[in-house]
Amino acid sequence: IQLSVIDTQKKYSIPDYSESVYGGSQIVSYGRDNDLPILLRNCYRGSATLKSVIDGFIPYILGEDIKINEKIAKWKVVNSKGMTMRQFIAAIGLDLLIYGGYCFQVVYSKLGTISELYPLDFGRARTNESGTKIYYSKKAWTKFGTKSKEFDRFDPDKRPAEAIYYFKGDFTKNVYPLPTWYGALYDVLTEIECSKYSLNSVSNGFSARYIVNLPNAANLTKEQKDLINKEIKEKFTGVETESNFMLYFANGDKAITVSKVESDDATDRYIAIKDNCRSNIYTALRCSPMLMGLYQGTGWATSEYSDSFKIFNRTVIKPLQDTLIEGLDQVFEKQLNGEDAVEITPFEINFENEQ
Repeated sequence: IQLSVIDTQKKYSIPDYSESVYGGSQIVSYGRDNDLPILLRNCYRGSATLKSVIDGFIPYILGEDIKINEKIAKWKVVNSKGMTMRQFIAAIGLDLLIYGGYCFQVVYSKLGTISELYPLDFGRARTNESGTKIYYSKKAWTKFGTKSKEFDRFDPDKRPAEAIYYFKGDFTKNVYPLPTWYGALYDVLTEIECSKYSLNSVSNGFSARYIVNLPNAANLTKEQKDLINKEIKEKFTGVETESNFMLYFANGDKAITVSKVESDDATDRYIAIKDNCRSNIYTALRCSPMLMGLYQGTGWATSEYSDSFKIFNRTVIKPLQDTLIEGLDQVFEKQLNGEDAVEITPFEINFENEQ
């Protein structure tokens, strides 16, 4: 049997969660090939459910208002680019949700006082095994490393020209953290693939898998078979369209036949799989679709929503807020004397007063 398969659909290569030190370097890899953050970021960008939930978390985290401690009142704007404290917290909060950690640059004045704060992309930061040095690259890291700048990890008792505050999670035993939704990683990737399937189903008639039986073609040369592959793909699917079909170069002179491998209910099965993945993503993030404004039932009672929000705010949102505030508390420890750097006023659900 001589088969020629055309399958241009991309397959995911999921990096192992492992850590190792580069040869001759102190930098620890983030994932086996140092590319786990790339996968996490692409999951956030490609999964409608994951992105909508993470983006929906940010307003909850920011609350109704952010009050800055009077002892550091001047920090309403945190850097020369005009970034406000609210925008700063939103930026590091997004990384905390995507990666499970966050980091930001602390810039000192010539007098040794903190002058600016800049949020950094956590996925582009690496560290040594002891966590005392942070290596930051403006480009994505590769398996063999990349050009990076070395920083001291923030220490309130030291005053270098600049340092990086690095938070990797309270429960992380390894060098790098994992996000809370990592347990639903396969569900996120499955949802992305199901969305691609839906697009292919609409964009071309060869969206399902087919076997095309070509008679009297077993003795064709490789060049001739490649040409047939190319011509069929361009004719029925377009040059840039993903396709999934198999050509069978058979003996005999019977007519060309096309057999469908997938059943007619394939679309329904994909939808069912996608719905199950969506449910698992919400579970991993400990969130209800109702709280994201995505409830698809007949409606809900006001009391039910309020009670759900109170539990969600206390068990999920407040710990996230405390984690972000903790970083600011440590940076401004000398000025605050044990007080919180900022106070976040949580949302209050009051449907009668909503505009």
